[in-house]
Amino acid sequence: MAPKTNAALEKKAKAAVIELDKLGKPITNANVREQIGGCSFRDLSPILKAIVAEREARAKAESPVPEMPDDVAELSTALWEAAFRAADEAAAASRRAHAEEVADLRKQLDAWETDVGTVEDELESMTKRAEEAETAKTELEGEIADLRVVIAGLEGRLLGRQDVEVAEAERDKKAAPDPEDVRQMPLFDDLSGDEDLPHFDNDGEAEDGGLGRDHEDDGGLDDEAA
Repeated sequence: MAPKTNAALEKKAKAAVIELDKLGKPITNANVREQIGGCSFRDLSPILKAIVAEREARAKAESPVPEMPDDVAELSTALWEAAFRAADEAAAASRRAHAEEVADLRKQLDAWETDVGTVEDELESMTKRAEEAETAKTELEGEIADLRVVIAGLEGRLLGRQDVEVAEAERDKKAAPDPEDVRQMPLFDDLSGDEDLPHFDNDGEAEDGGLGRDHEDDGGLDDEAA
């Protein structure tokens, strides 16, 4: 029960102190007790001391900072300028390094973009050639199909002609007469085709005038020799 009572008394004491400030009265145990309405000085005294100490610490913390002396201000300014220049030089070096790195990256990016453009051009060219090759392949396949149809027709006609020739050969073979037996020799040769042999009439004279003329010429030669 004591902590709860002290907490309630502390709360009342803080409210009494605020009220005394408004009235312009000093903060004393008697004035605070008068504002609270009766309490033990033994309980109020430590609480009031703590409240007064807290108020003084807050007042010190909230007190204005005095102006900086000139010599301290000059030294601080010099230190600040030196620190700023050192930091700026380091930052400048870092900026230069980053700028060079960015320039190198941009060069690499340009080179990569050029390579990508070259690859894209080659890809486009290869795609175009592939499409042309595909078109030519399709055309050749169509021509090959047409040639196969023509070849099939020619083969059919050739087979039909061969069949016809075989049939005609079979028909001619059946219609041909039996071959003459060459083993039987004729008793008399056929003289109808021997045009060079002389023919004689009933008086024994040669019917061939040319042969008679040959004899007459022989006779003339004999007379000349005599």
